[in-house]
Amino acid sequence: MLRTHLKRGTEKWLHLTNLRCRSKSAAGKQCWKCSSSDINNTFFCASCGVLRESAEKEDYFELLKLKKEFNIDTLKLVQNYRHIQSMIHPDKFAQKSEHEKAIALEWSSLINKAYKTLSKSIERGKYLLTLNGVTISEDNTSLDKEFLLAMMDLNESVEDAETADELKNIASNVSVNIEHLNSKLVQHFKANDLDGAKEAIIRLKYMNNIERTVKEKLLHLNLKQ
Repeated sequence: MLRTHLKRGTEKWLHLTNLRCRSKSAAGKQCWKCSSSDINNTFFCASCGVLRESAEKEDYFELLKLKKEFNIDTLKLVQNYRHIQSMIHPDKFAQKSEHEKAIALEWSSLINKAYKTLSKSIERGKYLLTLNGVTISEDNTSLDKEFLLAMMDLNESVEDAETADELKNIASNVSVNIEHLNSKLVQHFKANDLDGAKEAIIRLKYMNNIERTVKEKLLHLNLKQ
């Protein structure tokens, strides 16, 4: 009898806990104005039409209506971004309540951040890794010493370069390497090789920094002439 009573009590507690969790989850998605839990539309309440509040964590791919993959349709990204901004831009809510203005500002900022992240290969790759629980540390200790030494030599070549032709040759080689790494990055994500994708992203960051330095030095040389 005691065992049966305890079992029933446990089942009742679990049932109540599940109800509370579902209630809490639903509350987070409820419309702030009419309390509707209809979430068919990401941005607007299906019942009363007001702009919904954004959640703490929104998936950038889902927000911009894209497949969750590295090799995205960039044209679709731009089109979806512009369409969404045309609906939720703060200017559209200039005559609304202060609360609605604040919500529109939050959404617009979030959509801008999502677009900037997904439109750049490195940031998109880093974001995909984050969604899969993979982070990139700042010390980059995972890279092999041979690559790091090669990067040091390349940086020294940029520093020692005195003519535009020398810098252009370096820039050409760096551009080829960046193109190769971008291709490798696509392949790694297609194969779900997250470690390989992580290494390619770190290497791309190095190469992009060197490319930026070369361009800055070239600009400086051109201004001096």
